[in-house]
Amino acid sequence: MNLRRLRYFAVLAQERHFRRAADRLHIAQPGLSQQIKVLENELGATLFDRGPHGVTLTAAGQILLEEGVPLLGQIDRVEQRVREAVEQEQAELRVAHTRSVVGALPDEAIARFSERHPRVRLVIDTGWTTHNLVMLRAGEVDVAFVRLPVADPGDVQVLALGETELVAVLPSGSPLAKRRALEPADLRGLPIVSWPRAQAPGYFDDVQTRLWGDVPPLSTSWEPDPERILHAVAAGAGVGVMDRNRALTLRPPGVAVRRFRNRVTAGFGVAYLTHASGTPVAEFLEICRALQGKHSAAV
Repeated sequence: MNLRRLRYFAVLAQERHFRRAADRLHIAQPGLSQQIKVLENELGATLFDRGPHGVTLTAAGQILLEEGVPLLGQIDRVEQRVREAVEQEQAELRVAHTRSVVGALPDEAIARFSERHPRVRLVIDTGWTTHNLVMLRAGEVDVAFVRLPVADPGDVQVLALGETELVAVLPSGSPLAKRRALEPADLRGLPIVSWPRAQAPGYFDDVQTRLWGDVPPLSTSWEPDPERILHAVAAGAGVGVMDRNRALTLRPPGVAVRRFRNRVTAGFGVAYLTHASGTPVAEFLEICRALQGKHSAAV
């Protein structure tokens, strides 16, 4: 049985009129009439009684309506599932990490997404907040982890996910390294080793204000990433502030890591432009929301 003719039959059975059915199907009325006759010949049964004002179903037509037409819905569902499977096999999710937040929630979100959607290809990049936002706006990535607050987000939407603890990194020979915990005031008047403000202006200004207030650090040297900051600190260039997890993971010889007596934290989130229900971006954001804040106390 031809599926197209079965669809024609279903519409005619609903409309009970050849012209109205043809209009709805966007075909010529003679063409519809011919296709119904072909279907009747295939089945060896008259499906409609034709009258001057329309058509009515015969007993055979009623059986086809009740038994055959529901198959169309099943076929539509099968076709939809096949299309979704093909789209999923071709889909990808491009994620940009930020160097200052590695592990914990971002990695768990990616792992969960990969587990739920094994056919979606994951493309991972690693940068810093400003760089990640540039890639996001250029369409080079779909979602980007960023440090908060984001300065001038514009068209970017940001889902806040949690916080990480900031610590002081000191030369191991510094008198401050003898203390178990520090106050922000202990760092004032000391040379600072930091990341460039351009990498994350909002995050940079927030940390500077909370630790140094209105008085800027005595002097600052700039290093592009946490590894370089730690090596500069080990060489005696100054003291620094960074994510505790990164400091403990990357700490080279000659560096002491000290927490602040009153815990100092910095926020992070995931940035995105637009998303539609069912897309990889929407699925990834759903996972991030489920994990929201989960790791704040642990990292």
